[in-house]
Amino acid sequence: MKRSVCIVFICVFLILPIVSACGVSRPETAEATPVPTEAFPADDTIQTVTVPTPDDTPALPTVPPTPTPTPEPTEIPVTDPIITLIGGDSIRVEADFGFSDPGYFADDYLGNNLTSRMTVSGEVIPYKVGTYDIVYSVTDDGGRSTTVVRHVEVVPVEMPEIVMPPEKTVYLTFDDGPSTYTEKLLDVLKKHNAKATFFIIGNRGRTEIIKRAYEEGHAIGVHTYTHEYKDIYKNEQAFFDDFWATQEVIKEATGSYTRIFRFPGGSANTASRRNKGIMTRLTKIMEDLGYRYFDWNISSGDASGEPYTSTDVKNRVINGIKKHSDFAIVLQHDIHYQSVKAVDSILTWGEQNGYTFLALDLTSPIMHSEVQN
Repeated sequence: MKRSVCIVFICVFLILPIVSACGVSRPETAEATPVPTEAFPADDTIQTVTVPTPDDTPALPTVPPTPTPTPEPTEIPVTDPIITLIGGDSIRVEADFGFSDPGYFADDYLGNNLTSRMTVSGEVIPYKVGTYDIVYSVTDDGGRSTTVVRHVEVVPVEMPEIVMPPEKTVYLTFDDGPSTYTEKLLDVLKKHNAKATFFIIGNRGRTEIIKRAYEEGHAIGVHTYTHEYKDIYKNEQAFFDDFWATQEVIKEATGSYTRIFRFPGGSANTASRRNKGIMTRLTKIMEDLGYRYFDWNISSGDASGEPYTSTDVKNRVINGIKKHSDFAIVLQHDIHYQSVKAVDSILTWGEQNGYTFLALDLTSPIMHSEVQN
C-alpha cells in the first residue's frame, strides 16, 4: 500500500511540469500569473494590429451618383430663310425729296446671316403721294427662298393753317436779287419799319446781303438758281436740283432752309410748255412736300421790257393796292433801280392810308394764278 502511494506521488510530481509546458492550465481561483515571454518559441512571428484613431479612419467608399442619361440631340427643323424688315412691313412717311429704307436683314434656319445675298426691287417716288411696294428676296445654300413685301405710304406734309391778316395788309415781294440795289432797298424798309419778302436767285454770290435781310426780319424764299426756264422745267428732277441749289445758298446765309418759294415765271408761266403738264405736276408736288408757293395779285410792271420811271412803278403799285382791300401781294424786282427807287414813295403813301407791310410766311394767305401747263 505504501509502495503504491509512493508510485502515484512520483508520477504526479513528474507529470505536472509537462502539462504546464503544454499550456494546459489548472483551474485556479487566484489571479492568473502572466506568462513569461520566454515561454513562446523563439521562432514564432508576433503580428501587431494597430487600431486607427478617428483622424486616421479611412473614408468610406463614395457611392457614385446615378449617371444622368445624355438626351438625344434635338434635330433643328429646316425652314425657309427669315427676312426681318426694320420698321415693319407697312410704313407711312411724309413726302420728301428722297426716301431712305429703314433697313432689313435675313438669316437661314441655322442663324447664318444672309443679308448680303438679299435682292430688293420696287421704287418709291418720295415726293409723289401714293402707296408703293418694295419686294425683298433671299435664297439660302439649300436653295430655299423667302420673299416679303413692304408697303410704303407717302402722305402730304402737314401744313399750318392759313390765317387771314387784317384788312389793308400789303406784302411787298422782290424777285431775282440780291443786287447792287438791294442794300439801298433794305435801308428804305428799315426807315419805314416795313417788312418784305425776297425770292432770291442763288448764284448771285451776295450771301451777306441775304443774311442782313433775314436778320432784319424780312422773309427769304427760293426763286431759282439759274433762272434758265429750258433747264429748270426740263423735268421734275431738274427743277428739284435747281431748287435745292438755291436752298443751300439760303442756308449758308441764314442758317436754315426756307419753305416758301416762287416759281420762275410764276406758276402760270408758259415757258414750261415744252414739257407738257409739268406745272400741273409741280404745283401739287411742292405743296405735298410742305412748301408754299406765292404768285401775286399786283404787278409793278418793272419786268415788262418797256421803259418806265419810278413814278410809273409807284402808281401801278398804289392803284393795285387800292383794288385789294383784303390783302395785296406785290411783284417787284430789286435788280431794277427805278423799281427800288419807287419803294420809299409806296411806303409813305401806305403809312398815310393805314396800310401794314408784312413778310410772307407759311400762314400767310396764298395767291395762286391759274396754271397754264
